[in-house]
Amino acid sequence: MTNDDVVLPRKRDRFTTGAIALIVAATLAAPSRAADAPKPSPEEVAFFETSIRPILVESCQKCHGPKKQQSGLRVDSREALLKGGDLGPAVTPGKPGESPLVKAVLHHEGDDLKMPPDKKLPDAAIQAIQKWVESGAAWGESAPVATADDPAKTHWAFQPLRRTPTPTVKDQGWVKTPIDARILAKLEQEGMTPSPSADHRTLIRRATFDLLGVPPTAAEIEAFEADHAPDAFARLVDRLLASPLYGERWGRHWLDVARYADTKGYVFTEDRRYPFAFTYRDYVIDAFNADLPFNTFIVQQLAADQLPLGDDPQPLAAMGFLTVGRRFLQDRNEIIDDRIDLVGRGLLGLTIACARCHDHKFDPIPTDDYYSLYGVFASSVEPNELPRVKGRTDDGSPEVKDLEQKLVQARKTRDEYKVARRAEVDDDLEARASKYLHAAYDLKFDGRSAGLQPRAAKDDLRPERIREVAFLWRKRLKATDAQNHPVLGPWLLFQALPKESFAAKSGEVVAELEKRSQAKPETVHPLLLAAIRDAKPADMDRLADCYVTLLTRLEERCRASFEQAKKKAPLAEPEWESLRAAFHGDKGLFALSGEDDDQFLLDIKQTEAFASLTNAVQELERAAAAKVCRAMVMNDAPKPMDPHVFVRGNPGRPGKPVPRQFLQVLTGADRKPFQKGSGRLELAEAIVGKAAPLTARVIVNRVWRWHFGQGLVDSPSDFGVRSDPPTHPELLDDLAAGFLAEGWSIKSLHRRIMLSSVYQQQSTLRPDYVAKDAQNRLAWRFNRQRLDFESLRDSMLAVAGSLDTTQGGPAVILNEAPFPPRRTVYGFIDRQNLDGVYRTFDFAVPDATSPKRFVTTVPQQALFLMNSPFVQDQAKRLATDLEREAQAAQPPADTTAVVARVYRQVLGRQPDDRERGRAQEFLQRAGGPAAAGMSPLAQLAQVLMLTNEFLFID
Repeated sequence: MTNDDVVLPRKRDRFTTGAIALIVAATLAAPSRAADAPKPSPEEVAFFETSIRPILVESCQKCHGPKKQQSGLRVDSREALLKGGDLGPAVTPGKPGESPLVKAVLHHEGDDLKMPPDKKLPDAAIQAIQKWVESGAAWGESAPVATADDPAKTHWAFQPLRRTPTPTVKDQGWVKTPIDARILAKLEQEGMTPSPSADHRTLIRRATFDLLGVPPTAAEIEAFEADHAPDAFARLVDRLLASPLYGERWGRHWLDVARYADTKGYVFTEDRRYPFAFTYRDYVIDAFNADLPFNTFIVQQLAADQLPLGDDPQPLAAMGFLTVGRRFLQDRNEIIDDRIDLVGRGLLGLTIACARCHDHKFDPIPTDDYYSLYGVFASSVEPNELPRVKGRTDDGSPEVKDLEQKLVQARKTRDEYKVARRAEVDDDLEARASKYLHAAYDLKFDGRSAGLQPRAAKDDLRPERIREVAFLWRKRLKATDAQNHPVLGPWLLFQALPKESFAAKSGEVVAELEKRSQAKPETVHPLLLAAIRDAKPADMDRLADCYVTLLTRLEERCRASFEQAKKKAPLAEPEWESLRAAFHGDKGLFALSGEDDDQFLLDIKQTEAFASLTNAVQELERAAAAKVCRAMVMNDAPKPMDPHVFVRGNPGRPGKPVPRQFLQVLTGADRKPFQKGSGRLELAEAIVGKAAPLTARVIVNRVWRWHFGQGLVDSPSDFGVRSDPPTHPELLDDLAAGFLAEGWSIKSLHRRIMLSSVYQQQSTLRPDYVAKDAQNRLAWRFNRQRLDFESLRDSMLAVAGSLDTTQGGPAVILNEAPFPPRRTVYGFIDRQNLDGVYRTFDFAVPDATSPKRFVTTVPQQALFLMNSPFVQDQAKRLATDLEREAQAAQPPADTTAVVARVYRQVLGRQPDDRERGRAQEFLQRAGGPAAAGMSPLAQLAQVLMLTNEFLFID
C-alpha cells in the first residue's frame, strides 16, 4: 500500500478509526526531523490545508508566528513545531498524548497550559488536531516559487488531447491494437518483453469477474475452451457486456466515486436514513447497462431537473449523485463543500476543495473559483416533496394513495410548525430588538458567552434570539458593503477609534458622517445621524445606548401603528419606515436567511418537536419507499445566490463578490458567468464541453484502473500539478480521444481495452522483471487481483446456487440471518456505522468520494471466511444439493463423482489426481464434534471457497 491509497477526509470532523489506523501504518515511526519525514500523500496535504492550517493561522500564529514567538514557539512550519519552544517539541508525530500542542488545546482542568488562552477551540477543531498529530502531522508544502512556466499552460492534464502516431515496434506479431503498440514500445525501450497470452480458462474467468463480478460456470468455461475461433474472446466480451449483471458490477465502481450510502451520517435527532437513495443506485446500474453516453450521464447527475425529459422522469434519479452525500449535522457550508469536492475530484480529477480557505497551493485554482462553484450549489435547493419516478409496484393502489395522503398531511404539519416559529421570532425581534441588541452588546456579541443565560433572564429574553442578534450583527459588520450601510457604517467608523482618544475624535466621526450624508444620503440614515449628533457619544457604550434608544422609539411607533391598523403595515413616516426596513425588512440586519433558520429559529424543546415531526414524515417516506419511488433531486432556488469569497473560509467573514462561473484554468480567456438560474446545467455542460479533454482522461484512467488494478495515472482523483504524470501519456490521450470519438461509450472502451494483448497477458511473476519494475507500471504482465467484497460474497452465492438476480429496489440488510441472497450492490450502506464486514474487506468508506479502495490483508478476513455463518450456510446449501443429486442418480454417485462435482461447482474445473485422492480421504475421515452442523461435504465446499484459486483473479 502506498500513501496515495490513503483517503483522508477533508473536513475537521471527517476522520474514521480505520482511516487513521491506515495513515499511521503508512507513516510508521514518523521521524523527529521534518527533513526525514516521508512525502505526504495528496489526501494528507488536502486535509492539512483545509482543516489544520486555518486553525493555526486563525488561532495560533498571532502569538506564535513570524512576528511574535511567545515562549520561543512558532507554529508556521512543521520544522518549527518539531523544534518547539521553551517547553521542548510542540508535536510528536504519531503520539498526540505526548504532544504539548494537543494537551494545550484540550484545556484540561488543572493544566497550566491552555491554548488559545482566552477560549477553547471548537470540539471539531480539537479532534482534527488530535487526528492530524496521530496520523503523522503531515504538512502542506510551501507554495512553489513562481517561474516563467504557468501550470495552466504547461501541466499535462490541462492540455488539449494529442493524437500521436502509433509507435513502430519490433514484435509486430504481438500487436493487436494501438494499445499494444504503445505498451510494447515502452517495454522494448527498457529491454523487456510482455508476458505470454493467458489460456482460455484464465481469460474467461478474468473477463467474467471483471465485467460481471461473479465466476463463469463450468459449462461456460468448457464451451469457451472448446471455441478456437479467432473472434471467440470478442464474442465472449460482447455476451458479458449484454448481461444485466454488468451494470450491477460496474455501477458499484461508480458508486464508490459518488460516495453512495443509504444514510446521512450523524445528524443528532434527525432520522438518518435516506428512504430513496436506492433510486440513484438503480439509475446508475441502468445507465451502465444501457451504455448511456458518459457525457449524458454527467449532465443528468448534475442537472437532470433542467433537461427536457418529456414523459420519462427516470433521469431525475441521477441527481442523487449530489444529494446522497454526508449531511454534517445539516451544516450547509460543509454539504456544499462536499458537493464541490465530489465534482472536482470525482469528475475532473482536481482538488478544488483545497481552495476553500486560500488559493490552491499548487494548482491554478484560486479561492474565487471555489466560491464561484459554491454559489452554484448554494443557489440550488432540495424540495420538500421529491418527484416520483417509476417503482416496482402499482403506485395507484389504495394502499399507496393512503400513504400519499398521510405524507401530504405530515409534511404540511411539519412545514406549518416551522413557519409559525419563524413568525414568532420575527414578531419578537421587531417588538424587542432594542433589548436584544442591548443584551448582545453587553455580551460583546459573543453568543457562546457564559453570561448568556443570566443576561437573557434579566430582561426576560430568549437566549437563542440573543445569539441570533449577536451572530447577525457580527456577520453584517464583516460584509464587504458594511461601510456603506446606513446603520452599520456609522458603527464601524466609531468602532475604529482608539479607546483612549474616542471622546476627542468622536466629533471628527460625526463630521465625516455629515459629509457622507450630503454626498451619498443612502449611506447614513438621517434618524441615526440625528441621534448621534444629539448624543455626542464619548465611548462605544454611549454609542450602543444611542442605537438602543433609537430602536426603542422605532418599536413604540410600530406598536402604535400596528394597533391602529389592526395589522402590520408600513409606517406612515418614510424615514421611520426606511429605518424599520433597515433592521427588519427582507434584507434587514435582523432578518434570518434560510441557511440560518435551523441555527437560531428553534430552542431546544422546539428543535425536539420539529425533529419529531420530521421523523414522522420520514417514517411514512420509508413505508412508501418500496411502493412510491422518488428521485432525490435538487432544483434551482427562486433567486440565485450571489456568492462572496469567505475570508479564510470563514462564512462569518464574507469578502469580495464573485460570479457563478466555471474554473478559469479549464475555460480560458473567454470565460463568462453562468446565466441560467443556479448555473448547474451550464456547469455540467462545461465539464463535458470546455473541460472534455480532462474529463475524458479522468474516466478513461478510472476504467483502466478498474480493469488492471492500477491506473495509467496513479492518483485517479488528483490530476493536479503535484500528481505523478501518466506512465504512458500518449496512450492515455489516445484512449481519451477514442472515447470521445466513440460517443463517450464506456462499453466501447471496455472492448478496446479487453481485446488488446496487454489485457490478455498471463499474470505470472518474472523475478528479473520484478527487480526492474516491481509495481508493474510498464504493464509487462496482468496484475493478479483479489476479489473485492462484493465479488467474493456474490461468488459464494453463485456457486452455492442461491444468488438472487432480482434487480433494483430498496436496500436490504445483508449481514443478518437469514442472509438475503441479493447481490451485494443492493446491501444497506450505513455511513455512520458501516458494517464491520465491509470494513474488514476494504469497502470504500462513503464519507467522501473514494478514488480507490485499500487493499489489505488482515487476520479478520480469514476468520470471516472460516467462521462466518453466511459462508457456512452457502457451503451447507451446496453440499445439500450435491448430496441430493448423488442420491437421485442411478446408480447413486460414489465419492469420486461427488468430489468431481464439488470441484466443478466451486472452482469450475475437475480435480487432479492428487486433489481427488486427498478430498476422498477427507470425506471419509471428516466429522466429529468440531464439525457439528456441517457435513463432511459441506466442510470440503467451504475449504474450496477459502482457496486462493477461488479468491484471486489471474
